[in-house]
Amino acid sequence: MLRKILAMTLVFALTTLTACGVAVGPPHDLVERAIALQFSQTETELLQVLDPGTTQLPPFTIDRVKITNQKSLKIDDLRSYYLQGTYDFRLEFRDRPLSQRDNPFEIYLQRQVEGKTWRLARRQLNQTGTPTDTPTDTPTDTQIDTQTTWTTQLVL
Repeated sequence: MLRKILAMTLVFALTTLTACGVAVGPPHDLVERAIALQFSQTETELLQVLDPGTTQLPPFTIDRVKITNQKSLKIDDLRSYYLQGTYDFRLEFRDRPLSQRDNPFEIYLQRQVEGKTWRLARRQLNQTGTPTDTPTDTPTDTQIDTQTTWTTQLVL
């Protein structure tokens, strides 16, 4: 009888916590879209340097995203997350596809006030191309300097 009561209490507690939305961090599909956004921007810049006549990145896919480190922090007084991990990508060039596995990523995601949208956040770079602040380790709530300037972009 005691076991039944404990089991029912546990089921009730888990159901209540799930219904209240006790989710930690951004959804996995959002992380994948943010990585794709960052990938498309950096690879397009690289492609333009390597082949100035090329204006568009070939179609690509991002998959097998694995988050290995996640830290909660605040960016401009909004709840945000620092995420690290790996992903696989596939570029579809005209003459041949290119695949690469276990590429490292490091992104910052900022949840907006209304909680409906997320933005990819990046530290503003100075003239030398380095971030305006340089944390020595993975960031925490106290490590992100209030002097840091961020640029953000909506993740669709």
